Amino acid sequence: MKIQHYLGGIENLGPVNVEKRVFVEPWEAQLFAVHTTMMGTGIWAWPDLRVLAESMNPLDYFKYRYYIKWLGGMCKFLISKNYISEKELEAKTKYYLEHPDAAQPNAGDNDVTAKVIDYFYTGANPYRDVAVDPLFKAGDTVRVKDMPPAAHTRLPGYLRNRIGVVETVYKGAYLYADNVPTDGICTAQPVYLVKFKTRDLWDDIPDKGDVLYNDCFEAYLEAA
Repeated sequence: MKIQHYLGGIENLGPVNVEKRVFVEPWEAQLFAVHTTMMGTGIWAWPDLRVLAESMNPLDYFKYRYYIKWLGGMCKFLISKNYISEKELEAKTKYYLEHPDAAQPNAGDNDVTAKVIDYFYTGANPYRDVAVDPLFKAGDTVRVKDMPPAAHTRLPGYLRNRIGVVETVYKGAYLYADNVPTDGICTAQPVYLVKFKTRDLWDDIPDKGDVLYNDCFEAYLEAA
C-alpha cells in the first residue's frame, strides 16, 4: 500500500496544513478552470486525476501543495494521450516563463462553454438508480477488509481490519469509476455509513467515548 493511501494516525509527517484559501496563487484558479473544461468535455474524469497524482513518489506527494499535484497529474495525462508532447510542453513552459506578458492562445468555443456549464449543474454523480439487495442492515457488526489498493482506493488505511457497526444503509447504489483500476468499486453497489470507536482504531489514545463515521462501499465490508 502506498503511504498516500494511509494517512490517518501516521506520525512524523509534519504539521497539518490548515490553509483555508481555496486558491493560494492565481495560477491555481486557472488550473482548476482547465480541469473543469476537461471534465465537462469528457477528456478525463476524477479518477484520472487521483490515480496520476497518487502515482507520485511518496516523498514528492507530501512535499508539494495540492494543486501542484494536480498540475503534475494533468501534464502526465495530456502527454500520455498525445494532446501534447513532453518537448512541446517544456518549450511552451520555457517560453512563457521568459515572456510572462506574451499573449495567450485564443479561447472561446460555444460548444465547449455549453458543456462546461452543463457539467457545473450536473457534475459527476456517482448515484445509480438501480435495484440492489444490501448484504447488511443498520445495526450489523462488520469488519473492514484489507483490500489491495490497486491504482486508487477509497478505503482509509487506518480502517483496514477494524470492526464497526452499520449506522445507515444509503438508498440506491453508487460507484466510484469504471475506467480506472480500483479495488472492487468499479460496479454500482450499496454504500453504508459505518461507526467506529476511535479507541478501536488507535489503541494508544485515551478512551473518551469518541466515534468516527466513514462511508464504505459494500465491497470493503464483511460480516464480523
